[in-house]
Amino acid sequence: MDTIQEKHERAVGDAFVDSYNKAHGTSFNYYTRGADPPDLIYREGKQELWLEITGAYYDAEHATMLWQNARDLPDAPGSWNSWSPDEKLIHSINLALKKKCGNAHPSGCVLVVVIYPDLCTAEEFVALLPKINVPAGHPFAHIYVGGLFPQSSGGGVDPVAWTPHGWGGRERPRCRRAIGRTRRRSGGR
Repeated sequence: MDTIQEKHERAVGDAFVDSYNKAHGTSFNYYTRGADPPDLIYREGKQELWLEITGAYYDAEHATMLWQNARDLPDAPGSWNSWSPDEKLIHSINLALKKKCGNAHPSGCVLVVVIYPDLCTAEEFVALLPKINVPAGHPFAHIYVGGLFPQSSGGGVDPVAWTPHGWGGRERPRCRRAIGRTRRRSGGR
């Protein structure tokens, strides 16, 4: 794993744990990188929160654009386009879930799926939630999906993260506001 990916995982983990702490009244702080899995370990006293971080993108070209720009590569694409982006994003989330849920993970590990929804507002994504397929019998204590959404045209629903209530067949996930800033649109360096 390269330094950029390690920094990315840590930034995602820190943002998630900040949201988690606010939602649960806890005070977990970064402790160390895990043995992979998990990727990251956070602590509150003697209690540990183990996180496995994965990403989902609209498609391979979207991932390439984001990662090559993050690495400051000279030939990195400055823009990206796609047909049916919402369907592709859900497909990518479902593939990431299938892959991660098919591997062994330590008991109590939490899966955090970070998405890069440059073309989808939080309101639009909430409508897509029923299309997310979490494999039955997955090894995770909880699964969260979230990202920084563009500001909505309806006055700015904050970016959202989903609590895993019932993912695995019991009930639908609930939407919870997570981070109070918006993400810039794709296409520029």
